[in-house]
Amino acid sequence: MQTIIISNVLLWFFAIALAFALMGLARQIGVLHSRIAPAGALMIDKGVELNQPSPQVTAVDLNDQPVPIGYKSDKAKLLFFLSPTCPICKSLIPSIMSLKKSEKNLEVLFISDGDMHEQQQLITEFKLADETYVVSPEVGMTFQIGKLPYGVLIDDQGILRAKG
Repeated sequence: MQTIIISNVLLWFFAIALAFALMGLARQIGVLHSRIAPAGALMIDKGVELNQPSPQVTAVDLNDQPVPIGYKSDKAKLLFFLSPTCPICKSLIPSIMSLKKSEKNLEVLFISDGDMHEQQQLITEFKLADETYVVSPEVGMTFQIGKLPYGVLIDDQGILRAKG
């Protein structure tokens, strides 16, 4: 009789422990969902509307070269806003590089801000040393970027054609 009581107590103890573990896992899933969602095209209704002139800003790339953004040019510009700590940003870099190779009338600008050591690690890891890479919080603020990754397409006439 005593072994039955002990086994029931142990069974209840394990059932309660499993319930707590399940609640902890459910909480972690919720935290992860809020960190990475949505991974698709996120449209933020801030800033310039589509088919309107883009904001104009001149940034400086890592080679200390001026980079005019939003002005008329000979190519359309894709601004790819990223972070070295963003796993989704890293997963999109090969696609962005492939798009750049296939579209000859498209210039890709990688735009980030933050720690230069992390930026250099990302540049080395993805072989972006020959790319236009701008580290400037002002560009993100100008385009009112709220989440990463984020892309902005500006045509050769300086008109904002897509964002998300």
